[in-house]
Amino acid sequence: KVGDQLELITEQSDVASKEMSLEKALDKMLNEWKPIDFDCMEYRDSGTYILRALDDIQSLFDDHIVKTQAMRSSPFVKPFEQRVKDWEEKLISMQEIIDEWLKCQAVWLYLEPIFSSEDIMRQMPQEAKRFIQVDRLWRKTMAATEQKPNVLMATATEGMLDSWKNANHLLELIQQGLNDYLEKKRLSFARLFFLSNDELLQILSETKDPLRVQPHLKKCFEGIAQLTFTDQMIIVGMESVEGEKVKFSTTLDPSTANGMVEKW
Repeated sequence: KVGDQLELITEQSDVASKEMSLEKALDKMLNEWKPIDFDCMEYRDSGTYILRALDDIQSLFDDHIVKTQAMRSSPFVKPFEQRVKDWEEKLISMQEIIDEWLKCQAVWLYLEPIFSSEDIMRQMPQEAKRFIQVDRLWRKTMAATEQKPNVLMATATEGMLDSWKNANHLLELIQQGLNDYLEKKRLSFARLFFLSNDELLQILSETKDPLRVQPHLKKCFEGIAQLTFTDQMIIVGMESVEGEKVKFSTTLDPSTANGMVEKW
């Protein structure tokens, strides 16, 4: 009789209800991600894009990973345990991809203006080659993401995590090479130690223009505000902050140094 089985029926009904509640929560999480898009912004005149405003996406990751892990430990998850496990792996994979992506973006933003200089590319051929490799991946990925910005789709490309990890490894090698390069320049002319990396790179990024040194002379030489150049870019003297001018006994032609600022 039904009456005799009432307790069992009630128990099974309760189990089924809790299972359905968990499955609905899982469906709800998936549906919350479906409309989420990356916000791609044009980066200056570089012809590519960067990601911005990712706080909401990061918050959603934190919330959903906690919920999914709690779901996996529930005794009522058995009928769709594999689905929950797959969803947890998907969330963790997406988060890892975006973390590596943003790590790459931060370094790419720093290096892109540096390696847009022909002088730097020429002086650091190995690092330039590596940067071009990363830059191609960046532009290709961002072009595709701008066209189809959905987070679920944009992070579903096979091998994407490995691609970003490899790009970040190359960027680490580039930064190491860049630091070594700047160190050599400073060791050749010790007063360059008074300049920051960015200031020194401003000079080295356009060696054909000796006037690039003018804004930084005060840091290198306490008494010199600027050098006196002729129209032919020959250095004939120096000037102090107070306007005092001292003419050199011999002139100096920076072009004879073949772009090696530390020499002249």
